[in-house]
This record gives sequence, C-alpha cells and structure tokens, in this order.
Amino acid sequence: EVASGNDALASHSDIRKTAKLMLQFIPGADFIFSGYSAIPKRDNLFGGGNFDAEDFDDYNILQRDMQVDGGVRPINEAEALAIRRQAAGAIQAVYAELGFPAIADHEVEAAVYAHSSDEMPERDLVADLAAADAFLESDRTMLTIVDALEKAAFHKTAQNILTMGKQRVAGDYLQPSAIFDKQFHVRSGINDVNDYVGPGTGYRLDDPAQKERWAEIQRLPQVQSPRDFIADQIGDPMP
Repeated sequence: EVASGNDALASHSDIRKTAKLMLQFIPGADFIFSGYSAIPKRDNLFGGGNFDAEDFDDYNILQRDMQVDGGVRPINEAEALAIRRQAAGAIQAVYAELGFPAIADHEVEAAVYAHSSDEMPERDLVADLAAADAFLESDRTMLTIVDALEKAAFHKTAQNILTMGKQRVAGDYLQPSAIFDKQFHVRSGINDVNDYVGPGTGYRLDDPAQKERWAEIQRLPQVQSPRDFIADQIGDPMP
C-alpha cells in the first residue's frame, strides 16, 4: 500500500487539507498521490481521501498553479458524461448476462448525472447482495465478466479487465510502491527508483519529457482569457 498525499483525510478544514499537500507541492516529490477519490466523502465507506469528487476543479487548478502532476486530468462535461454512460452501461450489461437483478435504463441515466448515492434510485439491496454472494460461491471468475463485456461490445473495458487479471497472476504489482501506468506496466521502487534528494529534485513538469502532460494540465475547460471579461467594453473611445 502507498499511503501518500491524498489517501487519508487529514482534516475537514479546506485550509488544513491544502496545507498538507503544500509540503509536497513546494519542495517537490516523486509521488504525490496513489489514488484520488472519485466520489463524495459521504459515499466512501473506506474513509475518504483528502480531496475527492467535490474538489476536482480546485485540484486541477492547484496542479496548474504549482506546476505539479497529481495524476488528475481536466476534461469537459461532454467527456465526463460519455465516460459515465459507458461505465453504467457496462455494469448493466454484466448484470444482464450473469442473471443479476436487472439494472433499468432509467438507473443508467441517473448514474450518468448523479453526484452521489443520494441522487440514485432505490434498489433491492438484499437481492443485489444475494446475487454477489452467489457469484462468489460459484465457479465464475473474472473471465466470466470479461466474456459478458465482450458479448455486449464493451471491448476496451473487457480488455482492461483481462489485462488486470493477467497482472494479478504475474504479481509484479506487489513490488514496493508499485503503480500501473496507462499501458498496465508496473512502475515501482525497484524499476523506477525514488531519486528525490531535497527541494527541487523531485518529479518536475518542466522536464522536456513531460511537455505533453504539462500542456494537458493547463487545458482547463473553465479558463477564460482576460480579454473575455472586458469584451463588452472594448471599442472606440467616447467623443
């Protein structure tokens, strides 16, 4: 386990939880987060992170202002809705293929736009838990899920889960401080040694090799040009 930066709630104070990360933002560090909670704290049964789904905009701006890579990528609303719709549709397809309690289309639609579980339709939790228990007690495996996703044409999701299964068998992710990159390659304290030796020596986005990532962090959807704020006042001087 990597307990770094965002993985444990430091405080409910916006000032104190930001101050905690300043100790990494300012001197620099090779690893800021090992995870970022994509749900509100009240829905996180594990305990919640220092930052979560209610802090995306602020955290994306912190990344840009401090020129650090905290692993979060700014996207626009259309991209977010498309990703959530695909995820909800994939779960609906797996439930249908495995004979679990059906997920209705209106539940998928609610999941696309919901901020938290408070905005989701009620479900028969007893039936859902019984289906989960039956799955665990059966001879079905991760490959069953992959097959269900393939049949429903969720090819990329199926491939990702299959690759994750292969990595679990290989076990390289058990190396110290290990994470997966986008290609499911393991980066750990063994093959990507921590070379941090003090302020200014950590992972830096001004490295030429990080040019693309730095440009991505700066592409904030809500950013406006200073000119936009005075557009209605631009023109010829009054006589």
